[in-house]
Amino acid sequence: MALYKREWNTSIHQSAPEAPRRRKRQRGLSMFRLKIIAMVLLTLGTLNTAVVMPHIDMNNIGDLTLAILLDAVSWVAIPIFAWITVMGVHHSQHLWHYLGRVLLLAALSEVPYDMATSHVWFDSTSNNPVWAVAVCIVVIVVLRSLDTRPVHDAYTGPVYQVSYGQSIGIRIVVCAAAVLWLILGHFGVRVGVMNEGLVLLAMVIIFEILHRHENTMMYSAAVVGALAGLTPGLGVAVVHYHNDQLGYTKKAVGLGFYVYYVVHLVLFAVLAVLA
Repeated sequence: MALYKREWNTSIHQSAPEAPRRRKRQRGLSMFRLKIIAMVLLTLGTLNTAVVMPHIDMNNIGDLTLAILLDAVSWVAIPIFAWITVMGVHHSQHLWHYLGRVLLLAALSEVPYDMATSHVWFDSTSNNPVWAVAVCIVVIVVLRSLDTRPVHDAYTGPVYQVSYGQSIGIRIVVCAAAVLWLILGHFGVRVGVMNEGLVLLAMVIIFEILHRHENTMMYSAAVVGALAGLTPGLGVAVVHYHNDQLGYTKKAVGLGFYVYYVVHLVLFAVLAVLA
């Protein structure tokens, strides 16, 4: 959910001169559409923990199936958010502002998240997955800053000149530290089964390291998604149809996704209290 530079093609290309009024429809999914899809899927997961699960009969196979299905469907959003995060670092005009917004979002939404997910004001066993996004941003910056063959985009973060061996060593240490931090922080743990934070980090690392090799990147992410509960693998298929278009030009649209996340958690937290 980042703000992007003009490197993103936000216009709709015109067709040949002989038909100047016709416009070519851009195929694939723009960043705007990917964010919409991810938010819808995320909302289904919140609906499940806030409204559905508190009222299910644990002895009713139909109720249990519905609850599991809703949460599993929400996991499809994990690779989509991973792709959004990677592209955010690659194209953000102000990288540290981007990280600051994510940290602020995580802080503001922590209590509503706990209420909507666990029905308590604070739950140390399942914390807001937005914290995991912040961790992933730091990991991407480290991986990117040590890249010996950087791509030419709008990346505004630091770049360091180190040997290949040093680069590999630092990357391994940082990724291992991120894994440990996500495990200890319980960021994005869903119903005691899915650790969204760890899956998000795995997807982010794959997308960042293999972004020059589209097919290899997608196949690798799909395997990880399949091993992490199957449905995240379906999310990789959605990401595969990205078209490298931003899909909007107004800054307010991008910020609107931040606002929606907090508002939807607050609303479901209220429903959880009233239920």
